[in-house]
Amino acid sequence: MKLSVLDWVIILAYLVASLGIGLYFTKRASSSLSEFFVSGRNLPWWLAGTSMVATTFSADTPLYVTGLVRQHGIYENWQWWCFIMSGMMSVFFFARLWRRLGVLTDVELIALRYSGRSASFLRGFKAIYFSVAIHTIIKAQVILAMAKILDVSVGWGKWESILISSGVTLAYCMLSGYWGVVTTDFFQFIVAMIGAVVLAVASVTRAGGVSAMKSHLSQSTLSFFPPLDGGFFGLTLMAFLGYVGLSWWSKYSSDGGGVIVQRMSSCKDERQSLFATLYFNVANYCLRTWPWILAALASMVLYPVVKDPESVYPQMMVDLLPSGLKGLMLASFFAAFMSSLSTYLNLSSAYFVNDFYRPFLRKDASERHYINVSRLATLALSVLTGFIAYHTTSIIGVFTFLIAFGSGTGLVYITRWFWWRVNAWSELSAMTASTLCTVIVYLHPPLKSLPYYGKLSIIILVSTVVWISVTVLTRPADRATLLQFYKKTKAGGPGWRPIEMLANDPRQGNPLQDSVRAWANGCIFIIGLTIGTGKLILGYPFSGCLWLSIAAVSGWFIYRGLAGMKKVLE
Repeated sequence: MKLSVLDWVIILAYLVASLGIGLYFTKRASSSLSEFFVSGRNLPWWLAGTSMVATTFSADTPLYVTGLVRQHGIYENWQWWCFIMSGMMSVFFFARLWRRLGVLTDVELIALRYSGRSASFLRGFKAIYFSVAIHTIIKAQVILAMAKILDVSVGWGKWESILISSGVTLAYCMLSGYWGVVTTDFFQFIVAMIGAVVLAVASVTRAGGVSAMKSHLSQSTLSFFPPLDGGFFGLTLMAFLGYVGLSWWSKYSSDGGGVIVQRMSSCKDERQSLFATLYFNVANYCLRTWPWILAALASMVLYPVVKDPESVYPQMMVDLLPSGLKGLMLASFFAAFMSSLSTYLNLSSAYFVNDFYRPFLRKDASERHYINVSRLATLALSVLTGFIAYHTTSIIGVFTFLIAFGSGTGLVYITRWFWWRVNAWSELSAMTASTLCTVIVYLHPPLKSLPYYGKLSIIILVSTVVWISVTVLTRPADRATLLQFYKKTKAGGPGWRPIEMLANDPRQGNPLQDSVRAWANGCIFIIGLTIGTGKLILGYPFSGCLWLSIAAVSGWFIYRGLAGMKKVLE
């Protein structure tokens, strides 16, 4: 694709603006680790929530959604829509708990929740596990998407794309830390959404409009739920049940995850943390879903046969947009890419410095020393990521592998908040079992041929049996640590009854039940809003209004219940 001078001016203006924000916040971010990693815990809910949305909206996401829709239909988006349920757990169970705990990273919880050498080992191990292993895979996935986009749009090779697309992001991330990340996230999200809407309108228009587009597509493709033509035990329905029944609570980020926890922790107070997380879930599923799906459906009409379904999305930019809009669209890809990459670069260095380097290698250095080490860690991890990205080929393959890879740990991460008996060995055994099981089911000949939900079931079952057995057979954290953790978080529930008695702090009512009720209403609200919006856009007014009415009723119950939710952590 040949870009005009106007296109390049738009792209360069965006890149310069991003770098300028990094330079502006450099001095403030350099004052302390708290400023560098959580903005001094002073963010309003709307900025923290927008940063959550921008971070999870990467250059790979529209390509990923396009691949899902082209291969199976709209209903395959339940592969990521299923995380609505864990997202609403973050809102009504964990947002205020994380903010009250006052950590820099989610891994820091280990030092507050557990005790002894096992806790120290677990904290150091997880810091390296996430910063070097998990986050490197995620960043490689993000960079791979941008490389595909730049290959289609400007013809750059893979190494050129990796180096050029990552350069500005690395620069402002190293300079300004989390302040630069969240501030650029705000306008990056706006730019990215404008680009997504522009391409959706252009592609649907070229396909003849929504009605004409629908006439060329099968009912299965347009369905919001999997067809039952294969029976109850058919592969399609079983995969769907695997997503909504297993994936959302078994993933390693089931209680928020590092990216979201970092933003919860950076909010001004617990109330702001809750609202930020609620806003994130509304925008994440109800707002940004449909421009991508519309473009994907239009692509099936305009490009019925393609070699790489994930590359169709940027190809439509090349073929359908005029000069100027091409530059805006490419800038929106950079915006989506940079918002995600900068977050994971910052959080990876936070894990390394806050949870490994400072507690185990250099305990009493100055704040400036730790910030300099954070910048060096960001650079080193970027080099590793670039190497992995060069050897990665499939976005959907990486996404599904990541879900499976950490699927044996999600339940223990939820349970540690509500059962005092969970200890450091519980987490270590869950991580070990999950990793080993994933390797076996993906490499062992009889097992690797199993469908995805089958692999997921084996990993979860074996890992759960292992960590529960280890929990029962090992000693819990010492009572002083548990008592201090309980008093700080007031997580509550039947699982903390012995510690409640020790603290002489009997709870009134059933706050855990209130949270469950709010969670259920929250799931119905987001699902109703997401499906209702899509139904209306695709020309199904009756069912669209029905789903939106369901969302309105559940939203009213949420509004009424927010006052009662104060009891949960008071």
